[in-house]
Amino acid sequence: MLFSERYGYKKIDKTLLNKENKEKEINKIHREFLMANRGFIFDLMDEISNASTVHQRLIKDFEEKFKVNLVCYIALFGHPAGAIGHEDGEIIENILRSIKLSENPLYLLLHTPGGSPEAAANVIRVCRSYSKRFSVIIPNAAMSAGTLIAMGADDIIMSDTSKLGPIDPQMIFVQEKGVAIMRPAKSFIDAYIDLINSAKHAIATGQPATPFLHLLNRQDPSWIIECVRARNATENLAKEVLKRNMLKDKSEKEINSVVKRFFEIGDKNTHGRPISPEEAEDFGLKIRKENKYSEFWNKVWEIYVRTELYTRNKRLAKYLCARHGGIEVQARQINF
Repeated sequence: MLFSERYGYKKIDKTLLNKENKEKEINKIHREFLMANRGFIFDLMDEISNASTVHQRLIKDFEEKFKVNLVCYIALFGHPAGAIGHEDGEIIENILRSIKLSENPLYLLLHTPGGSPEAAANVIRVCRSYSKRFSVIIPNAAMSAGTLIAMGADDIIMSDTSKLGPIDPQMIFVQEKGVAIMRPAKSFIDAYIDLINSAKHAIATGQPATPFLHLLNRQDPSWIIECVRARNATENLAKEVLKRNMLKDKSEKEINSVVKRFFEIGDKNTHGRPISPEEAEDFGLKIRKENKYSEFWNKVWEIYVRTELYTRNKRLAKYLCARHGGIEVQARQINF
């Protein structure tokens, strides 16, 4: 067997290629050769170091096995830079444009603490514009605006331990020393209303209201208005994406009820209150429950564990990858 045949080189009819196409074809074959034939030692080193090439190979194997197109979106919990942002839609579109999409469904493997509802809606628009069939896989957690992205799919694929969350939007708030924190919009609204009510009660009962008035004086009313608008926008977006996609066969009353329940569970509990697959289905979403020991979920879990560990070890804010490569978003300190 010729060396070129053994190691994956293809024969090229040079008479059919102009100079530019010939150069592109040779570069493409060279890249394929380097990826597929690096040798046992280098493959082993990649496995041990959890290199990005391992993720790409696992994604490719998954796609071939289950006849899908897969993109992974892994975000760092606990850091504002890990929030869903307006750049995410563009990043995902660049990834989708860089791979040759088949007619198979598009699966988005999603792990995120949430973020901007408008940015989440843009992610949905991008994914649906590149595929007629769109599903979201939740290996661990897709909270807040991540749940909103899942609502924009045709169905949501989960296992026993997967979780969604309340859809009250997360707001990035900058403290006095320039440290950015994330808090649910309702927390700011409730705290502001509580201060007003406490001040009113103190005045009505003849108690000193100065401490409450002092705290109120430090609040920015425009920020509270922004929080209210964010909640209203999220509610409207949730209704819109459900009506257009997952629940397009349901009435407006039924869709409103679904959205209301995803708000209420956070309002009555905490923003981090997990929503199980059974609860999400009871709320009205289309959930595809996978056995956590199935071949499908075992492969999902390996991809998730490797990519999430890679994100944490490299201290990334986000890591988005597909079968041909990935994009790493650095977790930088935010200064305003």
